[in-house]
Amino acid sequence: MFSNISLEHARQILTDHCDTMAGEMVPLNQAVNRVLRKPVYAPYHMPLRAQSAVDGYALGEGPDKIGSSYKLIAELKLDSFPCFGLEYGQAVSVPTGGILPEGTVAVVPGEKTLAHQQQVKILEKIKPGTNIKEAGEDFCRDELLLPSGTKLDYAAVALLAAYDFYQVETVRRPETAVVCLAENIICQEMKLQNGQMRDSNGPMLSALIDRDGGVVSSVIYGGITGRDKMISQLHSMMNQLDVAVFTGGTFENGENNMDAIMHALEARILYQSVELQPGSHTGAALKGNCLLFWLSGNPSACAVNYHLFVYPAIKRLLGQQTEYQRINACCVNGFAKKSNSRRMVRGRLWWTGKGWNVEVLPGQKPSMLRSLLYCNAFIDLPAGTPPIEAGQEVDVLVFPVGNVL
Repeated sequence: MFSNISLEHARQILTDHCDTMAGEMVPLNQAVNRVLRKPVYAPYHMPLRAQSAVDGYALGEGPDKIGSSYKLIAELKLDSFPCFGLEYGQAVSVPTGGILPEGTVAVVPGEKTLAHQQQVKILEKIKPGTNIKEAGEDFCRDELLLPSGTKLDYAAVALLAAYDFYQVETVRRPETAVVCLAENIICQEMKLQNGQMRDSNGPMLSALIDRDGGVVSSVIYGGITGRDKMISQLHSMMNQLDVAVFTGGTFENGENNMDAIMHALEARILYQSVELQPGSHTGAALKGNCLLFWLSGNPSACAVNYHLFVYPAIKRLLGQQTEYQRINACCVNGFAKKSNSRRMVRGRLWWTGKGWNVEVLPGQKPSMLRSLLYCNAFIDLPAGTPPIEAGQEVDVLVFPVGNVL
């Protein structure tokens, strides 16, 4: 077990214990936001054969001047499969998406022609290749369509549907339990008494886990049920869990309560206490294939801990990249507090056209929720950093697109 370690060391330990989970087949109409387990390759050209891009006339070799006439030899439908080729001066009528005969040089829109009996007069100059969708123009056979680790969005679903994938293999979503340990924290269904607080960490963690691809199968209030019942409940669930996240009551009165809980669960502690503010009393353990995390009970510290430790672990279990982008930005309003230890300051980052700006959000106390609103970046202040002046350049960890707290 490692203790009082750096953020990077803790992240490396987690990386060493996170392998991509098994796959499961899901219907395509349920696959959005799921993660591909294996790469998908194009089984054939798209389009499969040359097609018309407009309603009009497919022309073979022939004169290209305005007013040229072609002999109309056939009328093709959408379900037509022409087994003939176009010879010099010949034309066929085709619908949008219709398969083109061999020898087609161009397709002229119907409104640019005059048809009379078996002749078609062309009212514009013919340019070879016009209005033809070539075979494989969109995708070629055996081309990589989507790599493994792709989070399926509307475009990916549309592409898979076009190739007639009615189901797709995705990474199984990590089954997760959230455990609230503090004795004075109660769930939404209970009546609030003096000295008690309504739980916000449980709903926050559940929302974050769902956003990042996990599924919360249980929220347990250990401070209410009692430790023995909580341990028994977790023991019965452990074989079905991939991740368990503990919050609140993990460190009280100068003592780490997680040692006893991990011992009762027969879990192996990987590390505990990270040189970081807020939320230094964080740690992780392993029980079978289940990763167990404990995070601060203070809401802002809990959110910081989650993004730095739990988020990358879930992403690795899903087979996705986990590194945050690191950039330099101008701090527009400064930070008045000296950072004796490494500190993650909640910030709002934006692009000005000339460079990146970041604002220190109000409410930086670990117990306050205010700094989580509109937060999309952490200002990373090394240990010993003096107060930050307005206009000073700072190092920023950028959340992935869409991951705004």
